[in-house]
Amino acid sequence: MTAATGPTRTEVAGAAARSLLDYRLRPPGFVPEPHQVPPPGDWYGWLMNAGRGSGKTRAASNYIIEHVKGPPCLPGPTPHWIGIIAPTLGDAVTACVSGPSGIATHDPTAKLSGGAGGLFVKWNNGSRAKLFGASSPEDVERLRAGGNTCAVWCEELAAWRYLQECYEQMRFGLRTGPTPRWIASTTPKPKPLIKKLVKQTPHNVVVTHATTNDNPHLEQFIRDALFEEYADRDIGRQELYAAIMEQDESALWRRDDLQQFRVVEAPPLAKISVGVDPSGGAGEQGIVVAGKHVYNEITKGQMQRRFEGYVLDDRTCHLGPAGWGRRAVQAAVDWEADDIVVETNYGGDMAVVTIRDAAEALGVSIPVKKTVATRGKRVRAEPVAALSARGQWHHVGFFEELEDQLCTWNEDLKYSPDRLDAMVWVPWHQRIISVRARGMGSFPVGGAMTRSIG
Repeated sequence: MTAATGPTRTEVAGAAARSLLDYRLRPPGFVPEPHQVPPPGDWYGWLMNAGRGSGKTRAASNYIIEHVKGPPCLPGPTPHWIGIIAPTLGDAVTACVSGPSGIATHDPTAKLSGGAGGLFVKWNNGSRAKLFGASSPEDVERLRAGGNTCAVWCEELAAWRYLQECYEQMRFGLRTGPTPRWIASTTPKPKPLIKKLVKQTPHNVVVTHATTNDNPHLEQFIRDALFEEYADRDIGRQELYAAIMEQDESALWRRDDLQQFRVVEAPPLAKISVGVDPSGGAGEQGIVVAGKHVYNEITKGQMQRRFEGYVLDDRTCHLGPAGWGRRAVQAAVDWEADDIVVETNYGGDMAVVTIRDAAEALGVSIPVKKTVATRGKRVRAEPVAALSARGQWHHVGFFEELEDQLCTWNEDLKYSPDRLDAMVWVPWHQRIISVRARGMGSFPVGGAMTRSIG
């Protein structure tokens, strides 16, 4: 070979020798940073609450690799049965197995394989890890039937769409071996479960924290660019510093507004309604009680009729039809509500039937009004958020989970905010928000009025 066509053999040999020497001078295997070292003691869960690029995925994959090498948790040909759960099944493959920080990249004995039972990582000693997503009701059911595990890796826990449901099914299945454990590698989001784990850490759960700056292997120009652009923004405080942001800058509501216009007691209310947003699959059923206050105000010498709204209660639940129907009716009874307004895009008239059956079982009679969503959630919610900003929408007391949803939900999150939706139906239904009718109302059999709004 010549200089014109490429490097000489001597140059190739020299480069190979230098590469080999460089390889031999590297520390053997994975040398963890302090924040990547598993916590000491007899813990059950380890939440690595860490910024992007901090090395949390690498730490989790190394933990699984070392667990497989350790003493058997099960007798027989499969010494370890492990679960790996990510936001989607594809994420479990690319991030947890085949990606730069994944198991197969750092353990040549780990092989990804597929079959009728799903996707697995298999080791030479017979150990297996089954891969799961957490983005659909079907994923929840797959976890329910996923088998008993001795260890579980929860990748990007805060990004799971069906977070609470999948977390619960993971917990129910994690019961094999002398010390079953779960580890979660995630950049935090203000989800109720994440906040509970961080702020009210349950027994035998350890929470560790790391920022993007804690990874010394991140290229300095990348570090500088990220912190220069995002360090002073909400997204940077979340993604780089791993802070739980109580307020999303893209959300429609502001906590300062909710706090400023919060009241201890509502004034006399002209009407009280229970807003119901039934969910499909494994979601919650939004049930929120709110009322309308009517008063007169003199503006520019003329008497004007004004309306304000008051959130009275949040009865949102995660129950079957009979359970949430009874809960909605009981809320109406407790608050002496004038009616129940229910969104019927999901399930159609079955939602009304569910509520009527519950009312009959409780021996009460209450009008049920149907509403149909014709536009997007953000479009429906924006006028209500505007009421809140103007001081015309009040919370009577504190509703932590509802307020978390109001102040953190945006359309990019791709999940249905059931509490927000249930609350929003009420001011539309009570005409606190002006709206032009989208067609004639109808009164089908059973007396339920249908109205298209939002």
